Amino acid sequence: MSSKLPGPSLIQVPNLFSIVEPGVYRCATPTAAQISFLATLNLKTVISLTSEHPIKPLLQYTRSTGVDFIHLGLTLWRPPGTDWKPVRDELIKTALETYILDVRAHPVLLIDPIGVHQTGCTVGALRVMQGWNFASTLVEYRAHAGSKHRYADEQYIELFDPDLINIPAPQHRPLWWYSPCDQDSDPLSDNDEEDGLGQEEEPKSSAVGEVDGVMPGQGDAKEPMIKSDEARIRPVEGDMGVG
Repeated sequence: MSSKLPGPSLIQVPNLFSIVEPGVYRCATPTAAQISFLATLNLKTVISLTSEHPIKPLLQYTRSTGVDFIHLGLTLWRPPGTDWKPVRDELIKTALETYILDVRAHPVLLIDPIGVHQTGCTVGALRVMQGWNFASTLVEYRAHAGSKHRYADEQYIELFDPDLINIPAPQHRPLWWYSPCDQDSDPLSDNDEEDGLGQEEEPKSSAVGEVDGVMPGQGDAKEPMIKSDEARIRPVEGDMGVG
């Protein structure tokens, strides 16, 4: 009598798993049966955004593989007047500054018990910083939350202040990062400045033999000098308006 060989074990994906940006993932807290899926992500950091204690299989996995397990949701104290907020600003600030926007912590996985509230607020805050409009951010939040969406979460995302976050140094930012509020991270900003300088210098060389606004054969006429100065100023004003 021949015995059947055991088939390959199936890998279970954690609930609400998705890719936020390259190197940044989110999901509900994985169960013991879903831990094996984490190995496919080559994680460097797992961030728990909840006060709940993680399951032992998850801690065993992170310890055995050298993955950093960061329990940001442990602190429950809130400053006065912030009881309406579903998450603490300090939690969002640390998650964004130290882990999500710093490639030294990537690949990073964000988790909470059901993958909706704390994670949804954190990702929503990231979208605000990226310049997403609120409607698009809300669509993403509700796509994960479904019937579990909360008005408090949505209000927090809508009122989130990007100035709360200090962006990491340019060499530590992910390649996908760009915010309209962060001009240093705009790969086109340097080119725009160079283009503006080029336009500024163009009138000086447009007329051969022009010296201090005087064209050959015009003697000491002052009118050309005024026009030449105006021509040199206009491109700079145009660039400033666009910028």
